[in-house]
Amino acid sequence: MHANLDANLFFVSLLIALAGPIIAITYLKPILYKVMRMLCDAEGGAEFWIRCAYLLAVSGTLLLMLSFGEFSERSSLIDAVRRSLSLVMAGVFFTVAIISRNVWMQVRQWVAARDLAAHVQGARAAAPAAAAAAAR
Repeated sequence: MHANLDANLFFVSLLIALAGPIIAITYLKPILYKVMRMLCDAEGGAEFWIRCAYLLAVSGTLLLMLSFGEFSERSSLIDAVRRSLSLVMAGVFFTVAIISRNVWMQVRQWVAARDLAAHVQGARAAAPAAAAAAAR
């Protein structure tokens, strides 16, 4: 026996599931764009990854909402909104965690490559000076 679904609760929950991740990624977008431009040399690469972040965040929270949301007529509006916010926050948290982890891995590699290049360049500059001192 299935409980009847409340269309208002359903649509309010879907609206929350859409708004939450869009607000979160919009907040991150300016700094994410700068970091992605630094890491991605390809034309349009940063924009591509930011759009992917939007799709990942929105689709993930919608999937959580449709799977675990509370839409029955027996539920109060407050209970449905509380559950919706919990699911959206979980979706946003995991989306940002995935994005942050992947960006951080790239930043670490970029910093390591930059430090190695600086070390090699410093060693090359020091080699002629050391050779000249040894010749004296």
